[in-house]
Amino acid sequence: MWMERMETIAGLAKEIYSLYNQTQWNKKQCGRLVDRIKILMLPVEFLQKQPQINKDVGKVLEELSQTLENAKSLVAKYTSRGWWKKFFWAFNIMETFELINERLSDAAQGLSLLLQAEERIKFLKKFEEVNQKKQDKKDAEADLEELKKYFEKAADSISDQVDIVHQDVKLVNEGVQQIGANITEMFKLLEKQLNPSALGTTEITKETLKIHEKLMETGSSSLYRGEYHKSIVAIKEFKNPQITDVSLARKTFWREVRTMKKFEHPNILHMYGICIDNSCAPPSFSIVMEYCERGTIREVLKKEQGLTWETYIRMSEGAALGLYRLHQTTEKSVVHGNITSSKFLVDLRYCVKLAGFEISRTESSIKRMSNTDNQKEVHDSAYLSPQALGNINFIQDKPSEIYSFGIVLWEIAARSTPFKGLTTEQIFQKVTQEEYKEPLPEDCPEDLQVLINQCRDYAPEVRPSAGVVADKLMGILNKEMEKHP
Repeated sequence: MWMERMETIAGLAKEIYSLYNQTQWNKKQCGRLVDRIKILMLPVEFLQKQPQINKDVGKVLEELSQTLENAKSLVAKYTSRGWWKKFFWAFNIMETFELINERLSDAAQGLSLLLQAEERIKFLKKFEEVNQKKQDKKDAEADLEELKKYFEKAADSISDQVDIVHQDVKLVNEGVQQIGANITEMFKLLEKQLNPSALGTTEITKETLKIHEKLMETGSSSLYRGEYHKSIVAIKEFKNPQITDVSLARKTFWREVRTMKKFEHPNILHMYGICIDNSCAPPSFSIVMEYCERGTIREVLKKEQGLTWETYIRMSEGAALGLYRLHQTTEKSVVHGNITSSKFLVDLRYCVKLAGFEISRTESSIKRMSNTDNQKEVHDSAYLSPQALGNINFIQDKPSEIYSFGIVLWEIAARSTPFKGLTTEQIFQKVTQEEYKEPLPEDCPEDLQVLINQCRDYAPEVRPSAGVVADKLMGILNKEMEKHP
């Protein structure tokens, strides 16, 4: 079985090399991907000569096979010179390359375990030489410049055609202007992805904020749509703050900002800063965050019926990428702590961003709890793993968080509310005693059903890592897109 798996991996690598030679754009990023795969194939070739391998290495090979399938689909997209195809795929270039590169790094760590200490050090050093974030950024910037030139050339060509066409010239011109606006917006998004830290995180003065309509209100805070330096933002203003010590709130805020810097990612909600208004007594505290127009995943599922499976899977993948970014930190203890569908926000492009954790210490320092905060449509116990439900002293870990994420994936796939109408006691009974899983709809893609059930498995060791979940969702998304090219 493992020999077949290794043959599959070797075959995928060769296909990727061949496709790379045909790529028409994003050549530098694709080239870096190929370099990493070539180095990874060294221990794979060593394994092919071994009579048998252990279970752990076999699992690494299984996961590597999925990553290479995704890499093959990615590189294949860039072999076409189709103008609109480039425009469409440019929106998620960075996230896709980043996931595959991170998963290749995971595979390198796993495969290195079969090597002797000296060979392991040499292998990892060689892999790291082509696995530096700075190189990825330079490659992406170079590919972006190439893409800009292509679009400028294409726009000039359209303008030339406008000069020739005399009928409905005004309509054609308006179309060209719209294309230009779309292209400009696309490049803004790409440049923001290339340098997320350019967004900055700072203490914001009240004068630089414009507050528009109220979006929602709880017992401890009000959420507004607003404007900050011409960017639409969400402003969370706290009521009846627990503390009035401005210096303490400021100190806590900056400590949290330093912690969150390593979690910057397109699928994690960006925090612009904190606003402290000393003109009133007690002082007013607000947090300024990235604004996601469509609201939470739960709100999208309630308001927007009939979305395609491609959209549902894309949302699931984005959510998984945010969780993977959090889980892959070198600090083993870093988990979100409260994964629910309301902790994932959705922007206009259905790009999902993980929220609700990045300012946890800051929020606990300045907000006062209210009973109205507990008046929720779905109680958080619906997302708790069997181990957490059965032990009041249970400390959240990554496997338990994957269970919670499995409930979110079920929610997206079923377009429904988890454990609807059940009390905490009833949920406890069904999950811990009966090992019950709510059924998935018949139209849910089979591969997605398998993945969601793995995430919701009673046994923690069966649940996949966040990286594997993101990897598999990318593969499922590729299959769904092939059905509707």
